[in-house]
Amino acid sequence: MDVNQKILDSFYHKIVPQASSSSGVMIDGFLFNAFFILDSQLPNYEDYFSPVIQIKNKKKFNQSLINYTKAMIYFLSMHPEFKNIDYVYFNGDIDKIIESTVLNVWFNATEEDFRNPVEFLEKRTSFLENAVCMKEFKKHHITKVINGKYPCYFDYYVDTWNPSGNETPYVFRSSICNEDGASIELPNIGFGLDGKDCYVYCLHNGKKKENLLASEKKLNRVMYQANKDVYFDYEEERIQDVSVSSLFALTLFTSFVQENGYTSLIVKGNFPVRNIAKMYNKKVDCDEFQRIGNSVMNRYYRSFRRLSYHFPELEILSYPYEMDNAMHMKVPEDISYSDDFIHQVYASTKNGKYSIKK
Repeated sequence: MDVNQKILDSFYHKIVPQASSSSGVMIDGFLFNAFFILDSQLPNYEDYFSPVIQIKNKKKFNQSLINYTKAMIYFLSMHPEFKNIDYVYFNGDIDKIIESTVLNVWFNATEEDFRNPVEFLEKRTSFLENAVCMKEFKKHHITKVINGKYPCYFDYYVDTWNPSGNETPYVFRSSICNEDGASIELPNIGFGLDGKDCYVYCLHNGKKKENLLASEKKLNRVMYQANKDVYFDYEEERIQDVSVSSLFALTLFTSFVQENGYTSLIVKGNFPVRNIAKMYNKKVDCDEFQRIGNSVMNRYYRSFRRLSYHFPELEILSYPYEMDNAMHMKVPEDISYSDDFIHQVYASTKNGKYSIKK
């Protein structure tokens, strides 16, 4: 059997029947709490709680699924570090890798993606094959030093992370540092690049470090300069609650996106299959989980609202569910300079230097 047929058989004959059952999907002993159905199953299906993949053109859908799966297989071959993750690499068993790939992509689909699965799969394929990400992989950018009572600089780079368990194959990592060697990691940004669009899927805060060193406490205080002379008049959104570390990570990321010629940020959230799995794992009822989920999503989008507050040129074109289920932001060619700390951080990224981390 050729690879193309293996991919289609894995999806239609192994994954879909399990995903439309009440027990989730089992692959080589690993249980995935994934629940979804195809639109062709609807007439015989009573539980409409699961998201529905609406296949309007099966030939196009099949080819998109094949292209995506092959791109993921190649991506894994280029990143041997994932061999340490059993449920991604499956000890090189190509059949199990295919099954995992055609399943896990749906954890990262929004409601709109389920209605347009061909476009979704093509976009995910572009993420894996993006030349900018490949070029930037582990190339550390070092900003200019920002002078002051406690001088600091920033380090940022593109990395890969678990393509099965995380929302995207690529992640933007950054840190605030000083010349004495102290550093504090900023939140990670999961993203994908396609055409001139940059898709943002998550803003992950790492585990907070306890018992900071004296130099790290100083860096922490430096970051809070971003709150100086900031006046908020958006009481319902309470963007003043956004962490300054998220603001710095997004500022560095904005500069990175600009430098590479991308003209829009499309901020994604609310992934049905992922949400259902979390609900089952946390063992909470639907109403409570929805309340928690709404709070998390609101906080996520507020981070971008605050970014736009500091940089009005990053205009918010639409909020989720106005145009589609994403927040759309314009990425300008230039940003006007202002003599506040967050603009100093942005300016420090220009004409910096970089090194390749081994």
